[in-house]
Formats: sequence, structure tokens, C-alpha cells
Amino acid sequence: MEEKNPFEGIKTYDRYGRLWGLTAAIVLLHFVVMLPVVLVEKHTGLRFSSLESMIPVFLAIGAVSALVMSGMGVSWRSALADWRRNLGGDALKALKYFGGYALVALCIAGVLFSVWWFLGDSGMEKLLQPVTERASSEGAALQAAASVSYLRLSLSVLSACVLAPVAEELFFRRIFYTTVRLRNGFWFSAFWSGLFFAVCHGAAAPILLPVGIYFCWVYERERRLPVNILLHSLVNVTMLFNRMLA
Repeated sequence: MEEKNPFEGIKTYDRYGRLWGLTAAIVLLHFVVMLPVVLVEKHTGLRFSSLESMIPVFLAIGAVSALVMSGMGVSWRSALADWRRNLGGDALKALKYFGGYALVALCIAGVLFSVWWFLGDSGMEKLLQPVTERASSEGAALQAAASVSYLRLSLSVLSACVLAPVAEELFFRRIFYTTVRLRNGFWFSAFWSGLFFAVCHGAAAPILLPVGIYFCWVYERERRLPVNILLHSLVNVTMLFNRMLA
């Protein structure tokens, strides 16, 4: 007997064409919304951290994703009431799955250690250079923002811990993953959703691919978006803390 799809009946896209259209619109929206930020930096000499500069992008992606879901028939009034009602339980589940994320991070560290064993210091440094340079640059930008104003640091925290998790989980898990998952098995769907999620994060894509797959696994098990959002927020808090100390 064929196993029932856990997302059967969920309100999502019923054809890939609409998903690809939304994906293309999201990518285009990213560049359009980023343009004013780039122009402000160019003409004023201000230097924003990546988290600050991404605030309008996250707001736009979150708003578009929420509107798309409304068009699919999702009642946000009912959904938000349910989220508030089950906040405590969802938070505990997010903490539990954060332990799983720690195991994923250890596995990634183990793979990197194996690569270092074969390539040596110089080879490993060259391989990770794009990632370390970006992390170092973002850490410096965060520290600079904090030294200027705690408000700017607060904006970075808001971006990383609230806006990014909400926007990315709405699009990558709730819309992208469920659309693919309705027609395919878990691993196929999680891989492609995780890959797109990772690629959208630039140089860190190889490291973030297993994280994206893990987020899909959590959503597959719980089918509760708030759990994913809270877990994503915990992961980003850890990332932000590490970059501030780097």
C-alpha cells in the first residue's frame, strides 16, 4: 500500500509553472529592492551590514509569500490564532530540533576536517576563502554598526532573528517545498528546496545545503511552520553571535 503524502490537501501550488513564475519574481524582486540600498551606500558612504541591507528584501519576500498563500486560500487570521495558541509547544519543539541542528553542524565540521586532512592548511584555506572572507566582512560590519548605534545593531538582530526566518520559511518551506513534495518523495523535494535555499545564500551554499535539507526534514515531521520559523531564528541567533565574536 502506497504511503499517504503528509502534505496531501495542503493549500499550495497545483502546478510547477506557477512555482517557477513566483521564484523568478522573487529573484527579480530581490535585485529591485536592493537597488535603493546600493545607491544609498554609493552616494552617502554609509556601509550597511548584509543583515541591514537585506531588511527590505526580507520584508518584500515575506509580504509576497503571504499574499500568494492568501490567494491559495490560506486564512491568516486562523493561522495566526493557531500559532499564538500553540506557541509554547512549538517553542519546545524548536529547541529540540536545535539539538538536531547541532548534530548536523558537527557532521559538517567532520566533513571539513576530513577535507583538511587531505588538502592541508593551504588547500583548506583556499577552499574556504570565499566563506571566511564573507563572514569576516559581515562580522566587521556588524561591529561597526554596533559602535555607531545600538539601533543599527537592533536592526541587524531583527533582520536575522525575525524577518529572515519568517520570509525564508514562508517561501522555501511552505511554498517551494510543499509544491515539489506533493509530486515527489521526501529526499528529492528536500534536496532541491535545500539547494535553492543554499544557493540564495551565496558563498556559503555548500555548507548550508545540509541545513536546508534538515529544515525540510523538520517541516516534514511536524508540518508546523512556527516550529521551523523558531528553529531558523535560533540558528540565526547562533550565527549572529559567532560573527560578532569573530
